[in-house]
Amino acid sequence: MAPTSRAARTLALSTTAALALGGVVLAGGPASAGSAHAGVPTAMTPIGGGYTLATLQGFARTAADGASGPTVDIVVVPSSYGDAPEDREENLALAQERTDQVDAACDAVVTAPFTGCTAVLAPLLNRADAEDPANSAMVTAQTDGFFILGGDQGLAMSILADTPAEDRMEAAFARGAAVGGTSAGAAVESRSMINGYVGDFGASDGLKRGSSLMWWGDDADQERGLRFGSERAIYDQHFYQRGRFGRLLSTLASSDERFGGRSKVGVGVDYATGVVNTSDRRLSGVFGASSTAVLDLETLRSPIRWVGKDDVLSTRNVVTHLLTPDAPRAATTYDLATRRLTLGRSQVTAPRAGQWKAPTANRASGTVYLGGDVLDGGSTQVLEQVVAEARSATRAPAAARIVVISLDASESPAAQDYAAALTEAGWPGAVQHTAYGVGTPTDTKGASAVVVIGEDPTKLAAAVADRTFARYLTNAVTSAPVVLADRHAAGVLGQWWSSKADPTGSNYEDEAIANFRSGDGQWKRGLGVVSANLVPSLTYDYRWGKLFDIGQRDGRTPPVGIGEDTAIRLGAHRSATVVGPGSVVVLDPTQARWWTGPNGAIGAANVLLNTYGDGERVTPGR
Repeated sequence: MAPTSRAARTLALSTTAALALGGVVLAGGPASAGSAHAGVPTAMTPIGGGYTLATLQGFARTAADGASGPTVDIVVVPSSYGDAPEDREENLALAQERTDQVDAACDAVVTAPFTGCTAVLAPLLNRADAEDPANSAMVTAQTDGFFILGGDQGLAMSILADTPAEDRMEAAFARGAAVGGTSAGAAVESRSMINGYVGDFGASDGLKRGSSLMWWGDDADQERGLRFGSERAIYDQHFYQRGRFGRLLSTLASSDERFGGRSKVGVGVDYATGVVNTSDRRLSGVFGASSTAVLDLETLRSPIRWVGKDDVLSTRNVVTHLLTPDAPRAATTYDLATRRLTLGRSQVTAPRAGQWKAPTANRASGTVYLGGDVLDGGSTQVLEQVVAEARSATRAPAAARIVVISLDASESPAAQDYAAALTEAGWPGAVQHTAYGVGTPTDTKGASAVVVIGEDPTKLAAAVADRTFARYLTNAVTSAPVVLADRHAAGVLGQWWSSKADPTGSNYEDEAIANFRSGDGQWKRGLGVVSANLVPSLTYDYRWGKLFDIGQRDGRTPPVGIGEDTAIRLGAHRSATVVGPGSVVVLDPTQARWWTGPNGAIGAANVLLNTYGDGERVTPGR
């Protein structure tokens, strides 16, 4: 159940002059995430979304670690919910239900010497609530933790920033009370806070400059996360579930520019998963259903450029780790200050800049375009360039033709769509269609171009396994002057391709999470025409996990993710160039260490991510 719709989020925010709790001024000014009274460690537990029993219990254990007893006392903060007066009663009732869940989850895991848990709700649903000290009076010296509910992080901070409620929370945190929160409640735990996307941008726009609405927290205004939030990390939530790798990468690049060349550490926490940040120094103790991603642009001095008409992020060698729940005798910790990972008792050596080989089209005599989905987006750039090259390769204009090869007999409607799109892009000749399993394949000799399509990955294995057809397809691709292989057909041309069904409108978030589980991709051997493992529709279909999955399986071949409206052009002299307004992402697995967590999630250390935009050569160089 979600909070009731909220009123307008724009509120006049008043400024408090002093930082006080019950009349006692906190010495030394505001507490940061790493500060504490008398050296008491602080703890944050950002949770990527949901209220699963495992994540609530994970927070409860963290709160109990610093509890004074005899009970573990927790305050639940619902400020992300809503500020509309007409919704107040309903939102308070829902928040009380969540409070009861927190209480029950805590009772289930807390043992002696504690006698149980007490969770109470702080009625903080609007600015007036937070300004009235009575509404946060339950945050006391005995408070062992407070839990911030999900909803809207911008609304939450518009309500809490520089109020007596935030003052009390900060004082309790400095004394050792754990702060936890889910979804928006996780976002507010970093002082530099992602407050959603800008305008109509979404996950497929994440790598564009300025796609994130950032509240940086480095100036006098109140647009920030919690005053005592992490100074070293920027948290993102629902991370795999909603395809937010691109968003966090571009945000970190912007933080590098914002903070004078010292970017924050990106911490992406997935749905139903949490991690513990101790004293804003150490990430450890991942708990829940999935894993937590750590992104670092500083260790290998990742360059930052914004390329193409849409200002797409271009960067190299972003050190990336996936932290899973600990296996026996294999605890995983990450130091936010030194940016070093420890597995078990051993610190992982930092990687070197990648030296992987760019993808090439083996034995191809012409130009090969590998498309991420060039038909269903808003750009015709790739098709127009394919058509222009096909026209240049045409020797007899009167007999000019392009052959569309379908890898499944059911793809006739899709073939017609490609034919129409080619004509609209300026192709003046004929477009012929041939499909696996339907009659004799059309001879491609003399064709100006070949277009290979594969729409449903669950129906392509037969064509690839048929040796006669595979020879026909390989010959067509390697002999035609111009080739476009789009979507799953691009994958088939590589070393390995994923035969798992595409996500649907009802399961795409679940599938995005599943992609980060070892072996989820149902990988099959490709034709090997291209020296890469290709993942199409990377950003729109939230397929980031497939890069890691095949990287774990084949640690020598860089997986290449291709965004929508975008292709890689493999041309002369073994060149690989991005064409189109989207992105290409190369995952370098060659120095990585891999494992599978006890929950089945992929664990990884020292994966290097590289992103490219329109016109760039896909190479490991800076």
